[in-house]
Amino acid sequence: NELIIDLKSGGKGSTGASFRCEGVGTDELSEEPVDRSIYSRFTVGGTGVIFETYTGLNFGGYKAVIYTLLLIMLLIEAVMLWMYLDYRRKGDFCYPMIACGGMAIFMFILMLFGVYKILNNVVNSFDNFISVISDIGNILLIALSPAMLILAVLLAFSNIWLIRHEGFRPVNTLGIIFAVLWFCGTALTLFSEIFLQLGYTSWFFTVQRILTYIICYFECMFLSTVASSYLATKYKPALDRDYIIILGCAIRADGTPTPLLKARVDSAADFEKEQFEKTGKHAKFVPSGGQGSDEVISESDSMANYLMSRGIPEEQIIREDKSVNTMQNMQFSKEKIESDTDDFKSKRIAFATTNYHVFRGYILAKKNGFEAKGISAKTKPYFYPNAFLREFIGLLVDQKFKHVIFVVIILALFLAVFNTGIR
Repeated sequence: NELIIDLKSGGKGSTGASFRCEGVGTDELSEEPVDRSIYSRFTVGGTGVIFETYTGLNFGGYKAVIYTLLLIMLLIEAVMLWMYLDYRRKGDFCYPMIACGGMAIFMFILMLFGVYKILNNVVNSFDNFISVISDIGNILLIALSPAMLILAVLLAFSNIWLIRHEGFRPVNTLGIIFAVLWFCGTALTLFSEIFLQLGYTSWFFTVQRILTYIICYFECMFLSTVASSYLATKYKPALDRDYIIILGCAIRADGTPTPLLKARVDSAADFEKEQFEKTGKHAKFVPSGGQGSDEVISESDSMANYLMSRGIPEEQIIREDKSVNTMQNMQFSKEKIESDTDDFKSKRIAFATTNYHVFRGYILAKKNGFEAKGISAKTKPYFYPNAFLREFIGLLVDQKFKHVIFVVIILALFLAVFNTGIR
């Protein structure tokens, strides 16, 4: 009950063909032979390949194209993963690292389900392969949902905790806004069948698939942000630092460091102590932070006083007391170090800050034209989720053109598929 027709191209162009198959198959009720008629359209391209376009897009040799696409995806996966691990090995925490990690997650899940479908003989034509890739978007979204749900809940609860402890500020609601947007976007995408029942349109189908892939792509980027930010807190710089910048924050009314700031100073002092004990090399401290309108002394002086109370000699401390934010911490500290040495480029620098703030420190050091390794100080866990979200937003802004290009590629691919009539 199978008819195989072997076609050969005679020249470039398009044509229709009708095949009448007499006595092929049987009627299920009468078991009498029946005639079958099949109509199709064919297009021959410049290379002589025959495309069947009446019901979709099929052609001979489709398996070679599919395997080539999978090979390209595998190569992209290998390159992205290698670059991500190389960034981690070098301690080079940056937005390109997040982008590589996000792309590696996206490609891995996409390729995994694609290979699974092929091995289970679900793919038997190019048309079918495109349909499978289209459907994998929903599978991808479902696969990512558990991790994203946990992160969304943590973001919402951490923001509630932040608001209770620090008061209401717009920045403290970012996690709640993100959680609501993620939940609504995922629900509308996964349960789109409900809308299809109201009146199916091919355009709605295409838009739903495009949104699914775009949401999945940015979810992968967010998961990579979480992983990269966490790894940044666990990375320990080599014990060869020449200078350690300590990033400032608010101090107490009596001029002493708050527990948050004290933890930063302690982490810097402990690192320097370990370095001297193991290598015999001292590092100079650069406590960085100006004096706020409600502070009796500068944050720099407060940290310097605490360092000296720990036995650090004053000549080992270089005060930077003009900065009012982290960007200026890095900028003005760099100027202080440049004034203290004749060869700034050869000096190895570290910075000490709270764990949720470490990745941000790496980024801002690079923006000020120098490399520094982070020393992490522990703090309350409810600061973490907001920090992850802030770095994710920073990634979107910093790498906006690359993300736009990828979204455009998704749009172009699906619109091309839509125009062939494939569903």
